[in-house]
Amino acid sequence: MKKKMLGWFIVALLILPVHGRAAEGPIETLKGKNADKLGTQCQVELATYCSHVTPGNQRGLACLYAHGDKLSGPCEAAFYEVAEELKNATDNLSAFASACREDMEKLCSKVVVGEGRVLKCLEENKAKVSAKCNEVRGQAEGDLGKKKDVDYQYHAAKIQ
Repeated sequence: MKKKMLGWFIVALLILPVHGRAAEGPIETLKGKNADKLGTQCQVELATYCSHVTPGNQRGLACLYAHGDKLSGPCEAAFYEVAEELKNATDNLSAFASACREDMEKLCSKVVVGEGRVLKCLEENKAKVSAKCNEVRGQAEGDLGKKKDVDYQYHAAKIQ
């Protein structure tokens, strides 16, 4: 069950498509920001090498990776910046999922993941949420792509 909950967050981050910008949670915000960054900095490369790729599910990112030896300087810089932000987001979500797993299962099990609904559920129930979850909840708020001050090794050990 522990790995299943973590898996949902990683799937949500890396695979789920972004559905508009009206109701965004931290995952949707990160994906939209990075899609905009790559779309701006890699416009020529996307048109030249990736126009045949079906949009969505990070296929454009995979296409840029496949053509990495042909990327312009600004596009390559944006690509590696996005990769670093995705790594940070995965670390932040892993720490959050580890610390809040029991609370999410107990208090928010019927909440659909995405658009910040799980965070909202935990916020609405913060009086019932464990101290460790309340402490780490901020790792899944704000800019997920920024490296946050969290003991990743402690939380990674709890995942296994």
